[in-house]
Amino acid sequence: MRRGWVIVVGTLLIAACGGDAPPSPARTPTPLDHATTGTIAGEVRVDGAVPPMAEIRFAGFPECAAQHQGPAYAGDMLVKDGKVAGAFVWVKDGLGDRVFAIPTEPVEIDQTGCLYQPRVVGARVGQTIRFVNGDPLLHNVHGTPKASRAWNVSLARRGASREIRLDHPEVMVSVRCDLHPWMQAWIGVVDHPYFAVTGPDGAFALEDVPPGDYTVAVWHERLGTREARVTVPPRGRATAGFTYAASQ
Repeated sequence: MRRGWVIVVGTLLIAACGGDAPPSPARTPTPLDHATTGTIAGEVRVDGAVPPMAEIRFAGFPECAAQHQGPAYAGDMLVKDGKVAGAFVWVKDGLGDRVFAIPTEPVEIDQTGCLYQPRVVGARVGQTIRFVNGDPLLHNVHGTPKASRAWNVSLARRGASREIRLDHPEVMVSVRCDLHPWMQAWIGVVDHPYFAVTGPDGAFALEDVPPGDYTVAVWHERLGTREARVTVPPRGRATAGFTYAASQ
């Protein structure tokens, strides 16, 4: 019964909204004086006892469970020694009407082991986002942005891929797989290059930032959002540290 249901759903998803993205419109970047730019750097931390990470239950999906040795975890609370990985940091305000070129290289998100890898990414408005199926089974990619058009496409076999582009900034865009309800990814979409996803050391660095006053923000899927005001001096460095309370 479940196999038949998957085939029906897969057939319907091929005709669902979304699909390969059209080319991005050309834009003229605002000139940037690299001799005066600086850096915004810092780290994201959490104080206190850290909540446990969600364990994934593969009940009813042996093809997914077989790809993992031992327990599998969602990756929604990656903390070591108080340092938070998987937090999205970006310049929220202060860039004015500056225009930046759209990168030609795509952001890639794989579906492997019945998980999205990576779970949290950043992308630019108009940049290609490529979804790849690295598993030998059917997945779909269901994105539900609020500012751009939603999509829902099928990736029926290993190696299949689809590309989309998002037309408007949005932090964050949720992406799921309807066939495997635990599969979750998040995309932070901004219209400039000043963003980062923290690694295991909880650190981030936003390079080549024009001098000025900025609001820097951080998002974490379980810990929420924080903001800080910083001033980047010419050829200088500004620090933005964020600390969550573990009880949140």
